[in-house]
Amino acid sequence: MGHHSYLEIAGHTFLYAREGYLPDVAALFTEEDRCPVVEHTHDDGQPWAEFTYQTTVMALRERLQVQGFTQIRAREALAAAITAIRGEPHGATLDTATVEDHIRRLLASDAHAFPPEENKSGGRDELLDDSLDEFAMRMDSRHFVRLLLDCAPAPQSTAGLDLTQLTGCCVELDAAQPIAEEARAEQLADLTRSSPLLVLTEGPTDARLLSMGMEVTHPHLKGFVTFFDYDSGGVEGGVAQLARNVAAFVAAGVANRFVAIADNDTEGIAGMEKTLTRSLPGRCRVMFYPSLPELEHYPTLGPYTDDPVPADVNGRAGALELYLGQDVLQTDSGLMPVQWKSWNPKLGRYQGALADQDKRLAQERFLAKVRAHRVGGPHPDADWSGIRAIIDQIVSAFD
Repeated sequence: MGHHSYLEIAGHTFLYAREGYLPDVAALFTEEDRCPVVEHTHDDGQPWAEFTYQTTVMALRERLQVQGFTQIRAREALAAAITAIRGEPHGATLDTATVEDHIRRLLASDAHAFPPEENKSGGRDELLDDSLDEFAMRMDSRHFVRLLLDCAPAPQSTAGLDLTQLTGCCVELDAAQPIAEEARAEQLADLTRSSPLLVLTEGPTDARLLSMGMEVTHPHLKGFVTFFDYDSGGVEGGVAQLARNVAAFVAAGVANRFVAIADNDTEGIAGMEKTLTRSLPGRCRVMFYPSLPELEHYPTLGPYTDDPVPADVNGRAGALELYLGQDVLQTDSGLMPVQWKSWNPKLGRYQGALADQDKRLAQERFLAKVRAHRVGGPHPDADWSGIRAIIDQIVSAFD
């Protein structure tokens, strides 16, 4: 007989893993579920330990529920597995109701815990047991566990993971190792790696325009980078809201890697100052739109003159509109000028921005440029360098 771990529900054993354990099953438990380790010694002097995690059927079911492994999805997974084995012995007569009824009868019967080589004993329906083994292999283990839990006789009956056989010779698993905690941490790390990179901006307009621009400059990132949808959530915009969103995401333990990107202007830098001083998790980055050479000598108005004066507006007036392209910003009299506005005494600089009508015009022109690109492909005179610089910075945020 080999060395196995297994899941035990209401005294019955499932999901045997030879000389190891299923990480997704282990991750359903917590270190609070760990039973006291009891040390033993075999007759030949080899040590072994009782190493188990135990909780209730209800606890495991609710943990699966909040992860999206619902009863409906478990049944859909079962139906798919049944379809896959239609041509095998006994498979043609199976349906979800038959399988679930069998599991209910099994779990309600006297408990029998046998290793895999012997678990067809005890008066169990061997053909259906064979099918259960097939389902366990063909279904996500969490769907299979949910199926078992939904058929369990009582919410407070015991559900556990037994690792005892792995602690003796050959495998020698350390019974002090936090298996459940490590499995869950790896699961979350995998989720973090696999989920789209989420980008938070100062508001819905920035999110929408950047998303459209990325389709042009980095179309291969569709589905891998997603911008926070302010419109559908009815969330306010502004740098203060961006700072609150970062705090909320961190406090909520959002698993996605996410980037908060603010305007490269005086208000943006001042508004994110406190956020930048906080200890942020490794899955979070806070940044500003990148400085551009084109913005080092950009026409500005005021505060002491009505004539355009070239100035470096990086870090002072770098709202998204200045990144939409020189073709978008160009007028008959030159580039749309930045108007200097309020003075920030702490940073010792003015806040600048395009006039409201210029900002609207720049956005409209950009949308028209995107539409033209979608219809006719790249235009040789279209300037996407600002958008490309922003997306490049987002892509390299975790370097």
